[in-house]
Amino acid sequence: MLKKVKFLSVCGSGVVTSHMMANKIVDMLSDEGYDAEADECNPSELDGYLMRANYDFIANSSPIGDAHGVPAFSAMGLITGLGDEEFLEQVLNLLQQKDK
Repeated sequence: MLKKVKFLSVCGSGVVTSHMMANKIVDMLSDEGYDAEADECNPSELDGYLMRANYDFIANSSPIGDAHGVPAFSAMGLITGLGDEEFLEQVLNLLQQKDK
C-alpha cells in the first residue's frame, strides 16, 4: 500500500512553475512508494492554504513568509535541473521521520 503525502507547491504566480514542480515531485515520490497529492499557490495565498489543509511539506521556488511550522524546501533545483536529488533526499528524510 502506498503511503499518502500531501504537499503545497509555491511559486511567484502560483500557476506555471508551481505546476511543473508539483508534477515532478509527484512523479519522484511515486517512484519511492508514495501516493502524493499537491496543491499549488503563490506566496500571498500561502496562509489561506495552510489554514484549510494539513500539508506534510512545502516546495517553494519563491521566498515564502511564515510556514506555520510546516517544513519548507527550496525546489528551484527541480526547475534548473541542478539539485533535484538533494531536494528529494531532504523530502524523503522528512517523510521517513514522520513514518516512525
